Amino acid sequence: MTTTITLGLEKSHLFDRIYEILWDKIGTGEIAAGERLKDGDWAEKLQVSRTPVREAMRKMHQEGILVPLSQGGYQVRRLNENDIVDLYRCRAALEAVAAEDAASNASAQDIARLKATVEECDHAIEKAELDKAFALNSRFHAEVLALSTNSYIRQVCESLRRMIFFYRASVLRQSQASATDSELYLSRLRIKQLHHKQIVAAIEARDGAMAHRCMQTHVRETAEDLLPKAASASPEAAR
Repeated sequence: MTTTITLGLEKSHLFDRIYEILWDKIGTGEIAAGERLKDGDWAEKLQVSRTPVREAMRKMHQEGILVPLSQGGYQVRRLNENDIVDLYRCRAALEAVAAEDAASNASAQDIARLKATVEECDHAIEKAELDKAFALNSRFHAEVLALSTNSYIRQVCESLRRMIFFYRASVLRQSQASATDSELYLSRLRIKQLHHKQIVAAIEARDGAMAHRCMQTHVRETAEDLLPKAASASPEAAR
């Protein structure tokens, strides 16, 4: 599919737009894991010069989603168990501190919003609305993170956000392949919902230590859910 970008006056805006387009296509699976990307090819598809495409790909390489190839260009990173474990260890540590902060900072309105998000996600799960449940799960974590006053945690989590989304979206797409996989995905979401309710209860009780433990356990267990999908998506699994 060819996407035409309307050229603006600012080159930086063009770079940002290309960056967002490429990430969106990777997130939706239109650009698959393992696929090779060349700046010249994408400059032609997007009908722009190669320079902003090259800069966008360079940034994505720095973020870890693109792997440079010896023959030129990049390859979209494949799901890898070690990558997932390392990424989620970082995420667990950071979001655990954010949950601890939330126990001190959350207002009654903040807690009501967290509860509403969890309840809305419950409804989406019962209706088997996987995409909606996926989005609400993400929203819950974003809401907890926003309650931290630690700007460093928010900055680092933002830098990890796209890679986390990449792995989670890959699992969602694989889970939508069959009724059996979809039901397994929903059953895991129900367990995650129990974790979310425990986190909210700890925040409401102003128990920072408990909120920290619950969030850390929750995120680490989420990584364990991703590992079987990573294995099935690896090149070795296809042999």
